[in-house]
Amino acid sequence: MKHLIFLSLSLILVGCGVTGTASKTEFPLLTNAPAFSANVNSVSLIVDKNTADNESYGAFNWGSFDEADKNNIQQSILNTLNKNTSNVSKKAKVHAKIHRYSQVITNASYASFVIVDWCLEVNGQIIRDEVFYAGHSDELNIFTGKSLGWAKGQTHKAISSRIINQSIQLLSEPTLQDAYPENNVFLNAKDAVAALPKQLTSVGGAGFSGGMYYYVGPTTGNTNFNQKSVYQKVNWQQEIQ
Repeated sequence: MKHLIFLSLSLILVGCGVTGTASKTEFPLLTNAPAFSANVNSVSLIVDKNTADNESYGAFNWGSFDEADKNNIQQSILNTLNKNTSNVSKKAKVHAKIHRYSQVITNASYASFVIVDWCLEVNGQIIRDEVFYAGHSDELNIFTGKSLGWAKGQTHKAISSRIINQSIQLLSEPTLQDAYPENNVFLNAKDAVAALPKQLTSVGGAGFSGGMYYYVGPTTGNTNFNQKSVYQKVNWQQEIQ
């Protein structure tokens, strides 16, 4: 009886990935790298109180985007760009804002929708100004390594890879495109929303407690990502002055 209760609780807990702490995404140093026109020595990342948006169905509402996630993304971008472009005196800066980091979680599945607004500055001149979208969806299963923390890590990797690749492309001589794999990235909201699930469903569970049998049925919830794509574009030229 105790074993059944423990098993039921374990399935719920491991399915949602316990707390959703994501490890820092790391990118290897480029081999046979081209020359670079500037060294990226600064990455700033803006988030505000409305950035994080978490919903859960049949699972604990854990893993909301927080300061640790912000720092992980920021350091991943900075470390990768800085180490690849370090032998250059001219300096470049990345400025970014995450307008929305939305997650929908069940005890068996995950989906994210992120809006990223960023620019690349060299000597006060903006040479790239872009908004893109990151979105990832998959099953959650701790026994296959797909925890909530892993899923968030995939979302972080999508954000970092786009900014890293575009910066390398703009600063490299000759131009190097797609320096690192870039997955789960979209250039408009329509494509991002279309690629992500409209609903997620939790897995039900059963067991005994206090001598009584109980059953928790599955729960289905809408992701509503199509309603979360509104944002106010940053005027980067004004912001960096």
